[in-house]
Amino acid sequence: MRGNPQRIAWTVLWSAIVVFCLLITGIPLAVRAYLLDAVNDEPTLLQRIEGTILVQEGNGSKPYGVTDVAQLQPGTEVILDATARGTLDLFERSHVTLYSNTSIWLQRVQSPRFEISDRPNRIVLDLTAGLARVGVPFPGDRETDFQVLTPHTSIRLQDGSYRIEVTNEATQITVVRGEAEVGAEASQVLLGQGLRMQVDLSGIPSNSLPAAENLIENGDFQQPLSTNWLTSTVVLTSSVQPPSIEVLDDGGRRAVRFLQQQARDGDHTEGAIQQKLDRDVRDFDRLEVAVDVKLNAQSLSGGGLLSSEFPIIVRLDYKDLWGNNQFWTYGFYYRNPAGYVIAPAAWGGPSGEQIPQGVWYPYESGNLMEFLAENRPAQITALTVYASGWNYDSEVSEIQLIVE
Repeated sequence: MRGNPQRIAWTVLWSAIVVFCLLITGIPLAVRAYLLDAVNDEPTLLQRIEGTILVQEGNGSKPYGVTDVAQLQPGTEVILDATARGTLDLFERSHVTLYSNTSIWLQRVQSPRFEISDRPNRIVLDLTAGLARVGVPFPGDRETDFQVLTPHTSIRLQDGSYRIEVTNEATQITVVRGEAEVGAEASQVLLGQGLRMQVDLSGIPSNSLPAAENLIENGDFQQPLSTNWLTSTVVLTSSVQPPSIEVLDDGGRRAVRFLQQQARDGDHTEGAIQQKLDRDVRDFDRLEVAVDVKLNAQSLSGGGLLSSEFPIIVRLDYKDLWGNNQFWTYGFYYRNPAGYVIAPAAWGGPSGEQIPQGVWYPYESGNLMEFLAENRPAQITALTVYASGWNYDSEVSEIQLIVE
């Protein structure tokens, strides 16, 4: 039985009309979507500051070293060892300073292909380890969606200046200027200017804190002294017992007491507590040592003949901008009957000061970045507080090393 020709004709006609309508609407929509969403991969300029920077391109080719400048494409990984530093200059004027032991992957660096597009520039950097200082410029003709991914979180940056440090345990974000959105879109936390935040392996952002950071752990000795601190003693005469080092309660505070009562005049002894540090501080503007000191007794006058034996000395060990080992010290005493001259330190200023006996004296060093000038620290290696001389009874509490 043959079909109805009229019905078939109408079916074909309406099918053609539907296809025609789909084409006349779909093609313009597809063209519009292409014009809006098409992107260009943009180059990034890598410039070496020091050391050799390793570059691994996304095509799987053999890594190569950069000793001057290189133009990188999206998909490239940049790897810096302990001796290297460099910068990334992105196409829309963003600037990233990379410090030693840092790895970063240029996941996306894109701009819309056509001027008609209202889409933003898109930059996604994957910071897998190390320290980066990111500067995002004020938007020009087009907004930029700037995102930094780490193993612990994602960070969306507005125009401003940011410090992002990634360790195995956590990511720390500091907003020097601007505003950052930290975390997944469903649970983003807004981090404002002058604040910092940490995200650990749980992926949950901590409460925000002031940007100024204390690098010393357990500086108030609320935990056992063996937590973060190493102790040591020195005696030069075998018949002399080493000084004791212990934590005690003094007027509602926890303090470390250095006590030596068995030395004779001329018998040098030392007792020390030290905290090892490995912190790159070259992008900080302020570095300050703060400590509360109490001197109960001392037998040696002043800081000794060479101004090197005070009942309390604070010592900061560091590497300068050229990688040289340097140190800064400052001593405290309350009596000087022999009238020993307190010698000036090699970096300028006195090597110690006289303070009252038997009272807690709060000391703040001031900004060592300015004070040490061309010998300023680039990497902090250790902070040591020790007693040195003959007999002494001295205490320290509230030890801080503030960076900002």
